[in-house]
Amino acid sequence: MANTFVKSANTKVLKELDFSDRRDYEDSMRGFICSVDGGVIPSNKGGKSFDVHHSDFLLSTCPETVNPSLWRQSQLIRIDGLFELIPNKVYQFRGYDVANMSFIRGEKGWLIIDTLCCMESAAAGLKLLREKVANLPVTCVMLTHSHGDHIKGLDGVLEKDTKIVIPKDMFKMHFAEELLAGIAMGRRSFFQFGVTLEHNEKGCLGGGVGTYYSLGQITESYNFDPNNLYEIGEDQTLTIDGVEIDFMYTPNAEAPTEMMMYFPQLKAVCTAEEINRTLHNLYTLRGAVVRNGKDWSKYIDNLLDRYSENVECSFGSHTWPTWGNKNIVEYYEKQRDMYKFIHDQTLRQANLGTTINELPEKVKLPKTLTSEFYNREYYGTVSHNTRAQYQLYLGFYDGNPANLNPLTPVKLGEKYVEAIGGEDKCISMAKESYESGEYQWAITLLNNVVFKNPQNYEARKLLAEIYRQNGYMQESSIWRNCYLTAAYELEHPMQKQEKLQSALASTYLLMKLPFNYFFDLMAVSMEPIAVENVDAIFNIEFEGIKEFGSVILKNSVLNNRDQRDKHPTLSLKCKKADLVDLIVKKINREEFLKKEGVTLEGKNVEDLFTFVDAIKIATLDFNIIEP
Repeated sequence: MANTFVKSANTKVLKELDFSDRRDYEDSMRGFICSVDGGVIPSNKGGKSFDVHHSDFLLSTCPETVNPSLWRQSQLIRIDGLFELIPNKVYQFRGYDVANMSFIRGEKGWLIIDTLCCMESAAAGLKLLREKVANLPVTCVMLTHSHGDHIKGLDGVLEKDTKIVIPKDMFKMHFAEELLAGIAMGRRSFFQFGVTLEHNEKGCLGGGVGTYYSLGQITESYNFDPNNLYEIGEDQTLTIDGVEIDFMYTPNAEAPTEMMMYFPQLKAVCTAEEINRTLHNLYTLRGAVVRNGKDWSKYIDNLLDRYSENVECSFGSHTWPTWGNKNIVEYYEKQRDMYKFIHDQTLRQANLGTTINELPEKVKLPKTLTSEFYNREYYGTVSHNTRAQYQLYLGFYDGNPANLNPLTPVKLGEKYVEAIGGEDKCISMAKESYESGEYQWAITLLNNVVFKNPQNYEARKLLAEIYRQNGYMQESSIWRNCYLTAAYELEHPMQKQEKLQSALASTYLLMKLPFNYFFDLMAVSMEPIAVENVDAIFNIEFEGIKEFGSVILKNSVLNNRDQRDKHPTLSLKCKKADLVDLIVKKINREEFLKKEGVTLEGKNVEDLFTFVDAIKIATLDFNIIEP
């Protein structure tokens, strides 16, 4: 149950916003055609890819364990079905994934915008469209940006001769962002998206910009006929299947590469994920490259400058559409000004000497922006976005030498607890602070106890309770998920471990990586001490798939090139699957050498196996809230 402080904080929210305004509920249901039969999308491998009934609890009134503003948002993004946005022209499939899939009717078939998280959800959306609207071929798929929740269902809708339009270097950016730091991102995503939490009023409500992720088969290869692939690297106009489209290239805002679209014949805009009914992330808590709030705002302003007089329908990759020119222009303006305000005021404060962790107290959005539900902190927050802009320009260091070489969390915990007067004293002080509503100070005290002594179950229990109550107050879905996940992992370390182990990545991804990406991943997975005496050049060729190149191992650093070296110390030919199995320890050295097609030429065979033995593919089962 929520305590007195939580109840008071959540009640205060009811007075800050106009909850009697039902326009968003009306807009989110506008054009409704039908839902998926039974609300369940089956998985190709058995079980369910998505079940809308997991969030049926949102159909009731707001409980005391949820911020009322977040409850309202979660109800709206839960609304599911196929919707008609512009009669006979534009449709949208929403509520069966964290993202949306949109459809534009062309002269001969359907143009699809984004393909969700998995093939099953994407296929279900297309199937529903064909059953209820028109059974037409897929003439084009347009992928707005490089994040997985918009592209991994591609094979579920792709057909022969389907054109594919993407922003410049999209697949390269997708791999770069999710691959090299993918395990760390994946583990942190458990916190951001509440992966281990139950779906209920005391757990995960969704993702703020959409409901839960669908789980199913994903597109494993992005190799397409180059004649059917178009990259957008600048603003340009194309006509595809009779539909005129103005593409607006918007890199380094919500994603490393992204594009919005304007449809002149329809007076409609697809905003991709640049404009959403929430404050988005200038830094995402799962970890990613920081986004530039100034650039983001300028892309929105460019959209306004070009099309503000000729737009009547606006839809995006998340949340629900907006209709009417006046409504859309005001929406765009306030989204633009929100990101610009955060960017500008962060730098104003930085130039006044405000440091990174002081910013959240100094930068507050004006009421003209915060009074709009679409500018609330359902996903990003002003707190972590201001710190993101500081990091973008000034980095992690605040200029104070006291913070230049900080103690590790364990050493700090030991010294901190000793200085306070012991673990019991810290716990006693934390209880007093918690009871007086000083949650962050109580968290600081107990976090140091846990990092000094993770076996102190009294500290773990109290810290978990404080995290939980703190989570109940959050308007941001991802802050809520982070706090509640921390509470779960403190109280259920064994169950946490089981869930993490079950989520470990399989080897299929390694098989699909191109040569250079494959060895880039090996480079960040190699223990340097184990290879410090190796000086080698390997020419490697993967049989049957026409992949080859050279790998240079020297100074405990691995480099790769996409051509053979003239003077290798060793040449290896093998099936890629066999090398992958050797790397992930499915087979040993002797078994590898007996595999069909394995040939080695050169004197330094031991260097190859020293290198392979030094590779330790990371897994998701590392701790975050304890040592």
